[in-house]
Amino acid sequence: MALTFELVTPEASAATIDATMVVVPGAEGDMGVLEDHAPTVSSLRPGVVSVNGTDGGDTGYFVAGGFAEITGERCVILAESATALSDLTAEAAQAAMTEAKAALDTATSEGEKNAAERKLAVAQAMMDAVA
Repeated sequence: MALTFELVTPEASAATIDATMVVVPGAEGDMGVLEDHAPTVSSLRPGVVSVNGTDGGDTGYFVAGGFAEITGERCVILAESATALSDLTAEAAQAAMTEAKAALDTATSEGEKNAAERKLAVAQAMMDAVA
């Protein structure tokens, strides 16, 4: 038996994989998910979702945040955005960091500042993922 991993973004279903284990960047820390996991819903911080496939292949995705819904048979990630680690480059991470810093420098309202700080957190997590 296996755990079914699903990654969903607002644009589409990004992945469905039979997995032996999934590591999720939960808001309170990384969380390992195995078959027969207790039902859980958790918010996600920006970071890497690692998936160990039943075929022996490991896959990783960078998520900008979202939610995880976990049952004994499934781990569903509802991500704000997701990028396969194989598609994530240091240049893209650096561009996101530059854009986030510029947004923070030009923020004039509290709302703009909060949004820019969120972009900065995502960019920093992206930089960590490619390091």
